[in-house]
Amino acid sequence: MINMFEKIDFYKKALDYAWKRNELISNNIANADTPGYKAKDLNFKVFLQAYLNGQEDLDLITTDKRHIKADQSSDSGAEVSTLEVLDSSFQMRLDGNTVDIEQEMGKLLQNSLYFDGVSLQLSREINKWKTVIKEGR
Repeated sequence: MINMFEKIDFYKKALDYAWKRNELISNNIANADTPGYKAKDLNFKVFLQAYLNGQEDLDLITTDKRHIKADQSSDSGAEVSTLEVLDSSFQMRLDGNTVDIEQEMGKLLQNSLYFDGVSLQLSREINKWKTVIKEGR
């Protein structure tokens, strides 16, 4: 059966991605002066591939029953998303911080434009459905 709301679901996921990326970029900007802080970003390729494969969350691939499962807690207790990546494209300052405030502001603007574009597409899709419902009386 065809999922009639497939586009709306995709736009929702895309907006979730933009929201999460906005949080990470904002954290990077807030920690621009924190010694040792490493800038983070989201990997859009991994996000898109996971969505296209129908995965809600990304799982670890295991080839043996003795391998660590994704839902098992690690020794550190820290939860790490496979979408989050450390941004290693910038040179580290003497204090170990990798945040370049100008780059982060550019990313924030880019992400804002992406969010606005996806929101516009979602609005258009919803308006199509409204038209179908009104005209189909």
